[in-house]
Amino acid sequence: MKRLFICGLIFISIFISHTNFAEASDRRAAFIRSDGLWLKEGELERKLVESSGLTHPTFSSNGTYISYIAHRGKELWVYNRVTRLKRKVFDGDVSLTRWSPTESKLAWKSGGVLNVIDLTRPASSFQNVILGTGNYSWTPDGRGFVVSSSANLEPDGWSPVRLFYVPLNANGDLKKVQNITTLPKMSDTFFAIGTTEFKWGMDDQWFAFIACPTASMSADSNTLMVVSLDGSKTRMIGNMLDQPNWFNWSPNTKQLGYIKGIGRLTSENKRLTVWNPKSGKEINLSYTGYADGDFTWLNDRNIIVSRQIEWGYGVPQEKRAKPFLVSVKIDDGSGKRLTNPARGEADVYPKTLPGEQLTWIRTNTQSAKVMVKEGLDAPETLWINNLRTPQDCSGWSCMLDIYEAR
Repeated sequence: MKRLFICGLIFISIFISHTNFAEASDRRAAFIRSDGLWLKEGELERKLVESSGLTHPTFSSNGTYISYIAHRGKELWVYNRVTRLKRKVFDGDVSLTRWSPTESKLAWKSGGVLNVIDLTRPASSFQNVILGTGNYSWTPDGRGFVVSSSANLEPDGWSPVRLFYVPLNANGDLKKVQNITTLPKMSDTFFAIGTTEFKWGMDDQWFAFIACPTASMSADSNTLMVVSLDGSKTRMIGNMLDQPNWFNWSPNTKQLGYIKGIGRLTSENKRLTVWNPKSGKEINLSYTGYADGDFTWLNDRNIIVSRQIEWGYGVPQEKRAKPFLVSVKIDDGSGKRLTNPARGEADVYPKTLPGEQLTWIRTNTQSAKVMVKEGLDAPETLWINNLRTPQDCSGWSCMLDIYEAR
């Protein structure tokens, strides 16, 4: 009997350790170090490409491929995680690399030209989809794109920004392009010469984006908008900074969270806010005396936000507070502090993974690492060390991509 009891304990311990390992192995990240492109799967880590100056690692929707940009934005490469082979797919200016949500097709911009390539066809070359692209995003079905134009300065002022639906097989044929809507002209209350990417919500029938004015004005204020796919409905939600990680739909896409507030300082007058499309009302989830930043939805009831004590230009450098992570309840706005970074360190760029696992970046501006929690009440652990900081590119997305089944 005693032997059976001991065997039972051994079996249970093996089962628990196997379950924990399985959960950890579900985590996958492509990231950049000073010596090249790396892959982390669970606790296993390996270098994929040895080269300096790589940026923008991005997983395909099924996780098979990882695209990246080399030679200071002049080459686009794709690495096959299964075959361990790499392939150069484009020479020239590269920006806004984005994978299809349904297939192994990669799109990118070169100048104003939107291009796409099918990686399942090894001998195929890329195709030009359409000219005159400002920004773009794939539609959720992977059959086309929503594309914005860039405004032009004309004798009577700036031309308005227009939004289009462009099918994947457009091949430059203007007859296949459909106008969705035209944004308002420049006025005392609205000004835009371009947009950010488009994020889909509300049963894939609406998309959200930031409408951006000229660079000097955009540093202080931009307009968050939502538009229906058929263009019949347009809403101006609020003013915010041009920060793509600062607006996200809830998991069931029924609510839109964003960081509201104007002024170029990210440490002042920035408030976590949730907009409800049914009522048209918004909920202020900020806390007096604190400024909010990067955030992720943990589930439909909770948001994880990077929050810091507010400070302005008059506060000396050594007294400027650094961000930490807080879990905020949507129902009542109550918050629970999750992390306590050391002095001089900031916790930013939180991401939620299946099972309510949480990852984020901890940085002191000179170095960075990726931390992880298996659950909100679990202890934090180091997952990835020596992550390169984005000193010569914009945002943490040019250094790190956490894979999620898309």
